[in-house]
Amino acid sequence: MRRARILVVEDGFEYSRALERIAEDRAELVRAEDAEEAGRALDGGAFDAVLLDVAFDRIPEERLVGDRGRGTEHLARLQGFYIADALAPRLPPYTRVVMAYDFSGDPERLEALRERLPGLEGLREGTGMEELLARLLATPSRESPLPPRAGGEGAG
Repeated sequence: MRRARILVVEDGFEYSRALERIAEDRAELVRAEDAEEAGRALDGGAFDAVLLDVAFDRIPEERLVGDRGRGTEHLARLQGFYIADALAPRLPPYTRVVMAYDFSGDPERLEALRERLPGLEGLREGTGMEELLARLLATPSRESPLPPRAGGEGAG
């Protein structure tokens, strides 16, 4: 069985280390610390799934992407959204993208982002690492579309 390739974009190590402990031979995890590193990782080959953290307050401000007029604090707090925008044109439409953000209170933002990233879904607060890994591994094949999301984000 082929191991899934998962790109983990985070400025720390919380997700990548926790997923490495449980992924065993099911997934190859590639970590990127910012948009530039994520882009280089994509240059190195296709990924089945991408996990995006949202807040990037541990990297130098010059490595943040987005509208500098919004201010550094804004960019750092919402960096994952800016990285999603930067990666969207480079990801095939079948790629599952899980963002560490609970969209249940912000469904309009989710739908707007799905226009560019059809495979995007949020991460409900309290989701455990086993469930997160299962969602990342449940990537659709290149030939089949993404499955519908019953109940929307935050349901359940």
